Amino acid sequence: MYVTVNLLSKKTGEIKDFLESYYQKELKMDNDIEQWIYVYNKPLQAIDLISTVIDNSDKYKMTLLIQVDRGDIHTVTYENCNDIIKALLYLCYKENDTYQSEEM
Repeated sequence: MYVTVNLLSKKTGEIKDFLESYYQKELKMDNDIEQWIYVYNKPLQAIDLISTVIDNSDKYKMTLLIQVDRGDIHTVTYENCNDIIKALLYLCYKENDTYQSEEM
């Protein structure tokens, strides 16, 4: 299972500023980036970024979209963030449980 995270912003430099703050280092990327996409092969790692975007939504006015595998694309908002994180945790738990059952 993988999770695709997509950040969108019309404000010049916003995505770069956010990512530099998030990763705590300078990034070599253009300032006029309007879209950033990253595929997390370990979905639990996406949760940290998702939480950070939502926690800083007062400072950064970005749109956050996620997609699990080839499923539907969902907009993550302050209102649905906890439910989406719970769903990701459930899916990871379910996938790991299925994987361990197949090993036996």
